[in-house]
Amino acid sequence: MTADAVIVGSGINALVAGALLARKGWGVTVCERSDYAGGAICTRTDLFDGYTVELLSSWHPLFVGGPAYAELAPDLAARGLEYLNTTTPTGVVCADGSMTLSTDPAATTEAMGAVGDADAWNAMLAGFGAKADLAFGVLGLDFWRRSAWKFGWKAYRQLGRQGLAASGAELLEPAGPWLDRTFQSPVTRALLGPWALHNGLGPEDSGSAFITQVIGAAIAWGGMPVPVGGGVRLVEALTGIITGAGGQVLLGSEVTRIEVSGGRATGVRLADGSVIAAKRAVLASVTPQALYSGLLADAPVDPARQAAAQAFRYGRAGMQIHLALSEAPDWAEASMRDVAIVHVLDSMDTLTESVSAAGRGLLPRRPTIVVGQPTTVDPSRAPAGKGLLWIQLQENPRNPRGDLAGEISVDATGWTPQLRDAYADRVIAQLEPHIRNIRSAQTARHVLGPADLQALNINLVGGDPYAGDCRLDQYALWRPLSTATGHSTGIIGLWQIGASTHPGPGLGGGSGFQVASRLLS
Repeated sequence: MTADAVIVGSGINALVAGALLARKGWGVTVCERSDYAGGAICTRTDLFDGYTVELLSSWHPLFVGGPAYAELAPDLAARGLEYLNTTTPTGVVCADGSMTLSTDPAATTEAMGAVGDADAWNAMLAGFGAKADLAFGVLGLDFWRRSAWKFGWKAYRQLGRQGLAASGAELLEPAGPWLDRTFQSPVTRALLGPWALHNGLGPEDSGSAFITQVIGAAIAWGGMPVPVGGGVRLVEALTGIITGAGGQVLLGSEVTRIEVSGGRATGVRLADGSVIAAKRAVLASVTPQALYSGLLADAPVDPARQAAAQAFRYGRAGMQIHLALSEAPDWAEASMRDVAIVHVLDSMDTLTESVSAAGRGLLPRRPTIVVGQPTTVDPSRAPAGKGLLWIQLQENPRNPRGDLAGEISVDATGWTPQLRDAYADRVIAQLEPHIRNIRSAQTARHVLGPADLQALNINLVGGDPYAGDCRLDQYALWRPLSTATGHSTGIIGLWQIGASTHPGPGLGGGSGFQVASRLLS
């Protein structure tokens, strides 16, 4: 079997790359070890009777607002992909009150005005908007192409030398101090602060203020789109582009080795011993260790790259709790009933405490809880009159060694089902004052702890939903390797893509887009 490009893995980056190449006449073969395509897009209709559940990722603002969708939108729509959106994408419930953020500027200004932060919010949005092209451009920039120099020159001309230096400092600021000096209300800070978690950062991490502004602006301008019928519809549409052009997506086909000859990647070997030859390129959507110590174990690899791959580290673990309800969630704060994603936390103090605790191996005492309500955007996700909650925890220790609250027993066996379920009980108890029927209306529950996440997707090492620590030394130029070599592997024709690579995690398809664009140029 022979293809122009062989792609290892079938996550969003792999499928975006495959679709872009296939549209331009490349013969594409995607090899996926699991029995379903999509990677962290895992839509299930058999979990709760009559419900459509996104086990892992669920929300698509990064994809809809990114270059891959702009390029592929007509082809995706032709294959039945339809997005729905909402005017109330996010909100917060905290000890000091509650607030919603709307895509209607007047509504958000009114909400911010009630806590004294309308002027600060509008000034922030206006200032960010004036250089939004640069901000979003940095996140999508391929640092290893000539276009990066053009982008740098554009930034210099637009901002000037002092402005460019000041913007560099802004890029490095942590979210905590930025929120403290920008907004006077603890409710506003609690509304915006948790969004850095969605990029793997804590509020005291360098660069988290920039990420908070990027996500806040993106949501305020673009909402919280989801595909009708679940993320599987995006997967089906992307695979349809590949197969419609004569390519193939092979499920249950684990790649065990990348074939290298004369310093060039020539194909892949599968677990059954068969070989798929690659005439032009091999793209591997895997972690650095999986690539350099696994798929390339028998190949001559630059020792510096090998050492950098081994030094690549993973971040905090994730957890998912899915609840089927016999009725709609009964929020004590009525304004949250139509919000797509609600963050429930006590304050910025508990947010910082939880991130620190998880980083030191402790279960958080009062975690920051992401409460997703898919039916507020796509009512087809649940039977009429029923409720569905998609709950995410992003501040969990990968290797737990204790409980900050001193209530849950933790031992050396790690994330056992018993520990997972005990911690989920803590989360539900914390939500109960806010969602009054979260226990009485619950008809089914499905919990995924860190060990379950890794079992579902091999790239989520230790349950890290972002496939690698996202702090500054492992981001941008230094992702995936500290040697700053980008998606290149040092082997001709072999490219690394996926969440472990630049521009990092998130359902955007950025690395797949960048590498496919480079190959097509």
